[in-house]
Amino acid sequence: MLSATIITLNEEKNLKPCLESVRFADEIVVVDSGSTDKTLEIAKAFTDKVFQEPWRGYARQKNLAQQHARGPWILNVDADERVPPSLQKEIHTLLSRETVEDGFRIPRKNFCRGRWIRHGGWYPNYMVRLYRKEAGSFAPREVHEQVTVRGKIGTLKSP
Repeated sequence: MLSATIITLNEEKNLKPCLESVRFADEIVVVDSGSTDKTLEIAKAFTDKVFQEPWRGYARQKNLAQQHARGPWILNVDADERVPPSLQKEIHTLLSRETVEDGFRIPRKNFCRGRWIRHGGWYPNYMVRLYRKEAGSFAPREVHEQVTVRGKIGTLKSP
């Protein structure tokens, strides 16, 4: 079972396409920290696992979302990110078999003003975003939070 986790605050412009891109997951968990726009309404149209928590920092919010998740695998996605079909398929194939890895790096494509930033170290920008719930969590940092995985980490091909 795969749980997609997302944290939000006033993400009505980004959230719907993000949620549509993680519909392949068995469960979607959204932790909101006080949105005043239509974020909650949009989230509730996709999942009944919408929680409101006061802001505690990026890592803590993401760890709270993980705590609410039921699945043994977590896919953490930011509200302004999308999981394209090629990555959906790769994740589905990976989770349909036994794997020795406890987490996976995913090559991230960064965009600025609609243009893909291919150079200057911005691609591939590998981030651990898929991991076993029991083996990973976000290290307590104020910004640039990262998943710490206890165990072997693999690398996916699809961005």
